[in-house]
Amino acid sequence: MTHILVVEDDVENMELMACLLKLKDYDIKMASDGREALELAKSYIFDIILLDIYLPIMNGFEVLKRLKNTLNSNTPVVAVTAGVLEDNKELLLAAGCSEYLEKPFKKNALYEIISFHCNL
Repeated sequence: MTHILVVEDDVENMELMACLLKLKDYDIKMASDGREALELAKSYIFDIILLDIYLPIMNGFEVLKRLKNTLNSNTPVVAVTAGVLEDNKELLLAAGCSEYLEKPFKKNALYEIISFHCNL
């Protein structure tokens, strides 16, 4: 079973992603902020993390930096964010994101990213 952490502060977006992922029988954990995400990352082993960048309290860049110190270095982190500017894309990849998914996205794009990174 594929274990996925969804980090998203917008409850509707988080629930939508979780719903789409549950359709594929993935095991989903959800966090609405960076602190919660970091706690979950200490307690579970995830195959992939979907990380919103514009989070309250601690932005996605800071969460990513801390996650990379906590996780198995092979765990892919995909930035899922609205309005990714070209400069931000480069910063995200340089910071350790495997790739990014720009909102709004099609469900097949989400499934393809997970399949690719989790070798499904």
